[in-house]
Amino acid sequence: MKYLYFIIGLTVLLSCKTDPTTTPAVVETPKEAIEEKEAPPQVIIYTWVDKLRLREKPDTKSSIVKELKEGEPLVFTGEKTSFTQKVNLRGVTYDEPWMKVVTEDEKTGWVYAGGVKFYKPSVDQSSNPYDQCFHLLQMGNERQFEECISKIKELQIKKDANYIRPDANGYEVMLLDGNKIMLADNDPAYMGENSSLDYRCYYPKMGYFLFKMYSNNEYQYLMVNDKSGKKIPLWGFPKPGPDESNCIIISFDDGTGKKNGIQLFEFTENGLELVYEKELAKKPMLAKWISTKEVEISLKSSAGVSNKMRLSGKNGTWEVI
Repeated sequence: MKYLYFIIGLTVLLSCKTDPTTTPAVVETPKEAIEEKEAPPQVIIYTWVDKLRLREKPDTKSSIVKELKEGEPLVFTGEKTSFTQKVNLRGVTYDEPWMKVVTEDEKTGWVYAGGVKFYKPSVDQSSNPYDQCFHLLQMGNERQFEECISKIKELQIKKDANYIRPDANGYEVMLLDGNKIMLADNDPAYMGENSSLDYRCYYPKMGYFLFKMYSNNEYQYLMVNDKSGKKIPLWGFPKPGPDESNCIIISFDDGTGKKNGIQLFEFTENGLELVYEKELAKKPMLAKWISTKEVEISLKSSAGVSNKMRLSGKNGTWEVI
């Protein structure tokens, strides 16, 4: 009987043993879905005013963190003031809020919204002491333009006192060889009777002094070589390129019958020569050198509509693009 029970128990035990060839199914526990949030794209803004001030707080009296260059990129944090403030920039009064930004060198502060744009402006590669004045004229602020010209002119006369000496009859000019020449008013050699000269500036790298000539209600500009005294008449005000190997001349009719157009002078084997000249239907108001071979010109129609054109010399000859 005991033997029988042993056999039955052994049989039951062997029948319950797991088949070693069978692999139990692995049940994976579903992983919890992880929601990935993409970082919002950075909003880049650019300064269009040179020396725009980054301030510690949103106020013109707050401490200055940094002076920003024209065209400098800034990351807008999305935070701006709920109030606006009136600020004058380049002769125009804006009423804008303040924006919190971060600079490329990771300085955080506030900039005035009137001094920035949401697109990258063309940056002038060649500054001129009278640029700020012509910005005022472009904005239509003629009185402020004349005041600006007068102020800059006096500064330039003091700066160039070793070469330029105002005289009751005009200007005494000291050339680089030590010789002096007299540029007299009412000289028939350039504008004739009832004419007068007004000094503007000296371009030492180009080797020319710049004067404005008046005669009755007409005027033009005159460049005088600092070595030979040779005179070159111009349609309008010259703005040298970045390396001063050339200069762009802009001229517009302000009611005195002047030409609307541009000239370009460039140094050749024969010296400074006129290499391009074009009359335009619209008034060229402002020139901005993009590179040594490309200049952007702001135009304004008689109806006040503004647009831009570019003059390029990248292909060996100068042409409008």
